[in-house]
Amino acid sequence: MKRKSLVLIALLFVLFSIPFSLSACSKNKTIVEIDNTKLTLDDFLYDIYLLEQEREIWNNNYKEGLGVDYWDYAYEGITMEQLAKDTIMTRVVLYDILSKQAKKDGYTLNDDELAATEANVDKLIASMTAEQLHGTGMDRDILITAFNKLTLGDKYYMAISDDFDINEDAIKSTIDPDEYREYQTECLYIPTAEVSYQNITPYDEDKLDEAYDRIQDIKELTLKGTEFDEVLEQVEGAIHYNRSFILSDNTAEEEYKEAAKALDNGDFSDVVTTNFGHYIIHMLDNNSSVRYEKAIQDAIQAEKTALFKIHYDELLLEYDITINSEYWDTLDLGSITNSVPGTDNMYQQ
Repeated sequence: MKRKSLVLIALLFVLFSIPFSLSACSKNKTIVEIDNTKLTLDDFLYDIYLLEQEREIWNNNYKEGLGVDYWDYAYEGITMEQLAKDTIMTRVVLYDILSKQAKKDGYTLNDDELAATEANVDKLIASMTAEQLHGTGMDRDILITAFNKLTLGDKYYMAISDDFDINEDAIKSTIDPDEYREYQTECLYIPTAEVSYQNITPYDEDKLDEAYDRIQDIKELTLKGTEFDEVLEQVEGAIHYNRSFILSDNTAEEEYKEAAKALDNGDFSDVVTTNFGHYIIHMLDNNSSVRYEKAIQDAIQAEKTALFKIHYDELLLEYDITINSEYWDTLDLGSITNSVPGTDNMYQQ
């Protein structure tokens, strides 16, 4: 009998590897057995559905530009489909154990929590057509079972983590407010290149000249006090968006950050040029504490996660977990649930 550690990624609030026994000898529909509880595909459908929705959103936003499907997008040499399957397996096992432990320790869902579960399930079902719901392979009973297990598992997690002895003031003292000083800006942007998956292709000379003329027009209008909304109506091709960052972020170009950090609140920059295009930056708040406060909360949560890991590792010793890897590894996530009408999956005839 081989053993394996499942890969955990930041989609889960608990970040640690779980060792499991693997069974490659069974071809029945049991995917994982925890003690005497056999979990089948029905127990996985909601989590598979969530990851399929993430894929759909990502593909709508990025597939055309990057030229790659979400499942095929690689992270550190592993495709997102494999990471998704590892995440789903980890999450299903995690919540099954947490809900089992909750019951052992006397935790139950009260009437309000059960009613909230049913309301959330009905809201999800109402957001889909009958065809879409059928395509997911789920029904109301499957969803209520899944939601109740998640709610009970969360209730147990919160009860355990609330008892942890954490010195929040000591954690706060380790976070440097200067390091997490956030600059909140808005900008008007004229692109100067085509951006595709890992490629930046500059425009030809004529288009570059047009882009330069447009950003100069924007500069003149802002110097006259014209609001960004009005500039957008007057300058063809101008793009507006908000951009917040701390200096260590790589979400904004270095040229953008250098220009922005020199601005006082309410100031506008001169033309800022990067590999992607030209910007006029408007400083909204050059000393926001949002990221600082988030860093503190993240550090507190990390400490809770570390303590819960210790607790969970001890719980794992009490359970016998066997995965039917031969069956699980052959499942194609995209063919199991998909809410897009007309997309083939194993539930559509």
